[in-house]
Amino acid sequence: MDTFIDKLAQKRNAQEMIRANMTAEAAKMEQLQNQMQAYDGLMQEIRKVNLKTAENAAEVQNVLKECLDKLETMQSDGSRTADDQETLAEIKDLLAAKSQQSDDFIHKENVRVYRNVQAAFVEELNKQTEELKNSQPAKTGNTAILVISVLILLGVTADVVLQVLSMFNFKFF
Repeated sequence: MDTFIDKLAQKRNAQEMIRANMTAEAAKMEQLQNQMQAYDGLMQEIRKVNLKTAENAAEVQNVLKECLDKLETMQSDGSRTADDQETLAEIKDLLAAKSQQSDDFIHKENVRVYRNVQAAFVEELNKQTEELKNSQPAKTGNTAILVISVLILLGVTADVVLQVLSMFNFKFF
């Protein structure tokens, strides 16, 4: 009779442990979902800043084009002296160089932001993977949950990286 009671107690303790594990996993999943929502909010903010930067870059390009057009008009005007023509050509070259510098700077900044976002996601994914590994006992059922969680995180990370790439007009082919 004692062995029966011991087995019953062990079974009850095992069920309580399973319930506690399920509760902890549910809490962790909720925490991860909240974290993903925060990441989505940050990505929306990054998109807004990127759109504003693109608008500003477009405005700068338009102003530079207008300046170049006015310089060409002034240059084609026959009443200018040779020195004036040379000065206008220098100004035109300077504006073209500044336009190229602006394009290069914008590209460099976009690449920097992309790499920072990518590094942050990789770092966070590694932290979460380690947390999940450390918090889960070595059971095959929990390993499957860990693998599924990591795959979900990888999928979300890949989706975010692709969205960031598309924001920067990155073309794969």
